[in-house]
Amino acid sequence: MTSRMEQLTRDIRKTPLFRQLVPHEAAVGWPIPFRKPGKVYVTLAFFGMSAVPGQSGTQIFPPLSMVTVDWTTQRPVEYIDLRFRHPWPDDRVNGQVGVFPHQAVRHMSVDDYRRARADLMAMYDRLLASMIDGEQLPADWVEEFSQQLRILMEPGLEPYYRALSPSFFSRFLPDDRATDQGYRFGE
Repeated sequence: MTSRMEQLTRDIRKTPLFRQLVPHEAAVGWPIPFRKPGKVYVTLAFFGMSAVPGQSGTQIFPPLSMVTVDWTTQRPVEYIDLRFRHPWPDDRVNGQVGVFPHQAVRHMSVDDYRRARADLMAMYDRLLASMIDGEQLPADWVEEFSQQLRILMEPGLEPYYRALSPSFFSRFLPDDRATDQGYRFGE
């Protein structure tokens, strides 16, 4: 069964908002949940990608835009073009930031990667339900979520995600691979 989060990442591409404003070559990034009084939202960042004929892997580029959705209604509530307004240095708006598949997933078959991604998306459903219910997630669940996100997170995109939501990523990716590998902005 498809998780609600995975379905959202598919359905958002069918919206007029996406078709009119998000570049066609954009891929849906990892969801960024957050809470505002009385509501839970999820931001989907869309990053650039391009296959290069004759080379293995797909080039990855910085996030191009993002859409925030009310999780309960699935209604888009905000669109931001990150090429116009962004929380990172202007010299980091363009240019290749990585290649997919990255080292942590390169050994996986396509089916294994898709399963791991679907499993993480289902974990996002649980995370968002806990945010709505005000429930504290068990430490072992948080650890598993963090481990899965760490494996699947594209290293070159990590500093962009951290800039978009420092609190979420410092909680769920406390081992800052971006800093460890020199990906941090300003370094």
